[in-house]
Amino acid sequence: MKNIFRIFMHDAKRLYTNVVAVVVIMGLAVIPSLYAWFNTLSNWDPYSESATSNISVAVASDDLGISIDDAKLNIGDKIIANLKENKAIHWVFTDTSEDAINGVYSGEYYAALVVNERFSEDMISFLGGDINNPVIHYYENEKKNAIAPKITGKVKTSIQTEVDKAFVSTLAKILLEVSEYAISDNQGTNLTNTALNKLYDLDGDITTCITIIDSYVSLIDSAGAVMDAAKEVTGELDALKETGKSMADAAQATTNVAENTVDTVSDIATQTMNQTEGKLSLLYDEMNELYNSINLNTNITDKQIDSIITALEAIKNAYDLGIKNVRDTTNPTISSDAAKVDADMDKISSDLNSLKPLPSMTLEDARNAIDATRADIDACRNGIKTLSRNYTYSVKPQLRQSVNSVENSLLEVKNLLNYSSDSINDLANILHSYPDMMKLGKGNLLSTRAEVVKMQTGLRDLIKDMEDLENNEQYQLLAKIIETDPEIIADFIVEPVSLDKQPIFPMQTNGDATAPFYIVLSIWFGALILVAIMKTKVKPIVGLMNVKPYQEFFGRYVLFFLMGQLQTIITYAGCMFYVQINCEHPVLLYIGCAFTSFSFTFLLYSLTYAFGSVGEAICVVLMVIQVAGSGGTFPVEVLPGFFQVLYKYMPFAYGLSAFREAIGGLYKYDFLWALLGLLVYVMVSFLIGLIGMRGKKFEAFIERKLEEQDVIG
Repeated sequence: MKNIFRIFMHDAKRLYTNVVAVVVIMGLAVIPSLYAWFNTLSNWDPYSESATSNISVAVASDDLGISIDDAKLNIGDKIIANLKENKAIHWVFTDTSEDAINGVYSGEYYAALVVNERFSEDMISFLGGDINNPVIHYYENEKKNAIAPKITGKVKTSIQTEVDKAFVSTLAKILLEVSEYAISDNQGTNLTNTALNKLYDLDGDITTCITIIDSYVSLIDSAGAVMDAAKEVTGELDALKETGKSMADAAQATTNVAENTVDTVSDIATQTMNQTEGKLSLLYDEMNELYNSINLNTNITDKQIDSIITALEAIKNAYDLGIKNVRDTTNPTISSDAAKVDADMDKISSDLNSLKPLPSMTLEDARNAIDATRADIDACRNGIKTLSRNYTYSVKPQLRQSVNSVENSLLEVKNLLNYSSDSINDLANILHSYPDMMKLGKGNLLSTRAEVVKMQTGLRDLIKDMEDLENNEQYQLLAKIIETDPEIIADFIVEPVSLDKQPIFPMQTNGDATAPFYIVLSIWFGALILVAIMKTKVKPIVGLMNVKPYQEFFGRYVLFFLMGQLQTIITYAGCMFYVQINCEHPVLLYIGCAFTSFSFTFLLYSLTYAFGSVGEAICVVLMVIQVAGSGGTFPVEVLPGFFQVLYKYMPFAYGLSAFREAIGGLYKYDFLWALLGLLVYVMVSFLIGLIGMRGKKFEAFIERKLEEQDVIG
């Protein structure tokens, strides 16, 4: 132990008494710290606005704009105006896009943003159905600097995000305002209530219609009583030939009633066709609502389709009963028209059955199916109009003409007072035919009444569903949301999730985050220049006898150790008081620096002691590998696999871990684990030193070969 101390004192005395040596020692102590200080300062806060505002990015707009209802819209100009308010980057607004792009090529600008000439037009292209994504061209000079493109790239992404947000916000606001209108009218009245009131009114109208039909049935019953009376009268005509004139008058009166009955029956047929046409119009309107529902993405249920099919069957049944006497006519035109309407009815029924899978159809197939159904309904309505017109102007006049003929015959009888039995029998036969017509008309009216009652039942079911919908909590919640300020909801849609950043072990500046790497690098660099400039071999000392190899090894290392600690103190003090890094645990940072210096100086000293110049080369190689692969600048996980494998064997990794714990904050025992990792390298260094103590022949061989070439030494 005494020899170790004597060797150290001998080294210290020789340095102290040599001015040049003192200057060199001072340089060795200070130079490594400069590496840590200046690199930390240069990386202090490169991403702050004060720093990035010096990066020049050119901006130009070729947007031609677009005219909408005599209003000129140019979104490119709005982007330029917004960027003029942005101070994060030094925006340079050029007159033309060519100037901006050429500036990027020349290196005058780091990047350039050029708004496409169709930007405004493409931004609203969705309104026309032919969607084109608007384009902002981005040019960047990637060779000018490695980091600048990353900064300008973030700005580029930020601009794209802001434009997207503005577009989505505006569109969402418009849609919400439209939805709000759909929920309530411009007076603020709830449209569901309004619809219910309309349905209540319609229910009342249907009730009135049923009452009117009942009145017609009663009227026909009354006419039947009259006809029964006429039968009794005609049965006694033979016995009352002497009173023929009075009977003729009675027959005339009866004929008037029959004429009215014919009109009633004809009107029933006409009314049936008109009602059928009206019901088909309602069915057409339902198909329109169905078409609008699928366009608005409203859910279509099987129940809705089935109700429409049921309604058509009811319409068809009522129509069949109401125009039975029309079909029986011998008029070929009427028969042809009726057959065409029947065919159209069957086609509509087929169309509606094909709509049953509508909820699962594609939007295009659904539209085509509904369009086909609407076309067939329209054709059927036109066919009924044609049938009604031909019936009104062909068959009905014939019936009236028949009645008029009877009336004229009676007038002749009355005028001629011809009590011919044959004429009376003819009159009786004519009168006997009217009860059948009255029976048919009554049957049609009763069938129509049944269909109307069925329709009213369906309407009341709809009213009940509407009332349930109005009282539904989810519907009320949706209405309440839509009635909220559209601008607030639009802002929420644009950014529904806010990111609450909770920094764990926060680093206040980028300099604080990079300081561990540059400190550990400066400590290694300091140890490296020590072994490069100071000698590791001890020459014989006068008066010092029987010096063991281990005494020489540790005796000289004491000087290296103290020089390393001096370098560490200067580096630490400069980082804390000159650079002023933010450190959570300053004392632990110093302990980590001191222990790291001990580990590094001992390792590099042992390598150089054992292998001479080759050892120095190994020290340099180790530094180069660790600078690239220790995770000081980039996460280890993004480095090539070679470095990821070597990472856990690098001394840098443990020094970095210790410094990060001290600067950013402690987590459990990570700081101690880092020191233990460095301690492993102390033991490895000792083993290397043992090789050096015993392997003099190898070192001598290396040194001899280096001296022979007379170049490297």
